[in-house]
Amino acid sequence: MRERIRTSERYRWYALAVIMLGSMMGTLDASIANVAIPKIAQVYHHSLDDAEWVVLSFMLVSASTLVLFGRLGDMLGQKRIYLTGFAIFGLSSLSCALAPSIVWLIASRAVQALGAAMLVSSNQALIVDTFPAQMRGRAIGFNGAAVAVGLSLGPIIGGAIVTFGDWRWIFLINVPISIVALVGAAIVLKRAHHEASGFDPLGALLSIAALFSISLPLSRAHVWGWTSPWTIGLLAAGCALLAVFVAVERRVKVPTLDLALFKSRVFAFSVLGALVYFVALAGLIFIVPVSAQTALHYSAFTAGFLLMPITALNIVLAPLAGALSDRIPVRYVSTTGAIVVAIGLFLLSRLPPQPPLWELIAFLVVAGAGTAVFSQPNNSAIMGSAPQNRRGIAAGTLATARTTGQLLGVAVAGAVYFTAEAQLKTHGVSFAPATRYFLVTACIMIFVAAISWIRE
Repeated sequence: MRERIRTSERYRWYALAVIMLGSMMGTLDASIANVAIPKIAQVYHHSLDDAEWVVLSFMLVSASTLVLFGRLGDMLGQKRIYLTGFAIFGLSSLSCALAPSIVWLIASRAVQALGAAMLVSSNQALIVDTFPAQMRGRAIGFNGAAVAVGLSLGPIIGGAIVTFGDWRWIFLINVPISIVALVGAAIVLKRAHHEASGFDPLGALLSIAALFSISLPLSRAHVWGWTSPWTIGLLAAGCALLAVFVAVERRVKVPTLDLALFKSRVFAFSVLGALVYFVALAGLIFIVPVSAQTALHYSAFTAGFLLMPITALNIVLAPLAGALSDRIPVRYVSTTGAIVVAIGLFLLSRLPPQPPLWELIAFLVVAGAGTAVFSQPNNSAIMGSAPQNRRGIAAGTLATARTTGQLLGVAVAGAVYFTAEAQLKTHGVSFAPATRYFLVTACIMIFVAAISWIRE
C-alpha cells in the first residue's frame, strides 16, 4: 500500500492531507484550552492567574523553539522531525488529560508545545518539497486554511467540551488523532534528501532565551504592569540576548537562523507582514469571545461561534487565494486581503455600544474574507523566496513570526481593551472598549498592506 500511495498521481494531495492535519492540531491546541481555564482553576483549587499558565506555557515554549526545530529539520530530514512531533504531541496530550496536579498539567503542556513546534516548523518545508513551484501557492493555501481552522475552532471545540462534557477531553481527544496521523504520515510521506551539516548549539540556546525573555513579559504585562521592573527588565534582557544572537549567527559557519535569508527583500518584508498580521488576528480572536461574553452577555459556547466566519471563509477562500497567487504577483493578492481586513475592522469599530448580532456577524465576515486572501499568498512568498536547503529554517521563521505575533496580539488586545474599559467605566455593559480596539487593529492592518505592497 505504501508504494501504491507514493507512486500514485495523487500522491501530493495525500501528503498534503497528512501535513494539514499536523498544521491544524499544532495551532488548535494553542487556543483550545482558553475557555477551560476557569474549570481547571476550580478542579485544582488554584487561582485563575495560576491556571493561565496552562496556556502560557504552551505558547512560550512553542514560540521559543520553532526556529530550532526548523534547523533540525533541514539537518535530519523534515519527515523525521514531523513524525517525532506527533509522537511527543500524543504522549504529552495523554499526560495532560491524566494530570494529578496543576503543576503536572503545566509541565505536560510545555512538553506538548515541543511536539506542536515540531509539527508546525516542518509543515511548510514538507509542502515545498512535495509540490512544484506552479502548484505551491494552492498547496500552501490549503495548509493555511488548516492553520486558520485550528486557531478559530479551538475556542469553539473547547467551549463545547467544557459545556457538555469533561474538560479533560480537550487533551484526551488528541491521542487517537495523533496515532492515526503518525501512522498516516509514516506511510504516505517520502523521506526527502536532507542536508548533512553541523549544528549551532550556542545560537539555538540564545534564540530560545531571547524569544522566551521577550514573550514572557508581553504575555504577563497585563498582570505585572507595562512599567514594572519585571516587564522592563525582561524585555531589555530579551533585546540584549537577541543582539548577541544576531552577532553570533553572523560568525558561525552553520547558523541556527540563516540571516542571509533576510537579504531578500521579499522574504524580510513578508516575514514582517506575517508577524504584524498575526498580532491583529490573534487580538481579534481574543477580543470577540471576551467582549461577547462580558458586554453582550452571550454564553462561552455562543461567543465562540462568532469566530465561525473566519473559519468558514478560510476553508473556502484560502486555497483560492493561494492558487491565484500562482498566476499573478503576490503583492496584488495579499495587499488586497490586508485592505479588506482593515475595512472589516473599521466597520467593527463603528458598532454601537449594544450592536445587533447580525451586524456583528456581517462585519466579521468582511474581516474573515480578508484574512484568507492575505495570509496564504504571503506564506507562499516567504517559502518561495527561500533556497531549497533552507526551507526548514524559513518555515520555522514563519511559524515563529506567527506564534510571537499571537503572543503580542493578545497582550496588545488586553491592554487596549481593559484600559478602555477602565477609562469609559463600562465594566460589562457596553461593547465600546472592543470598538476602540478594532480601530487600533484597523490601523495595524493598513501598515500590513503597506508592507505587502512595497516588498517587491
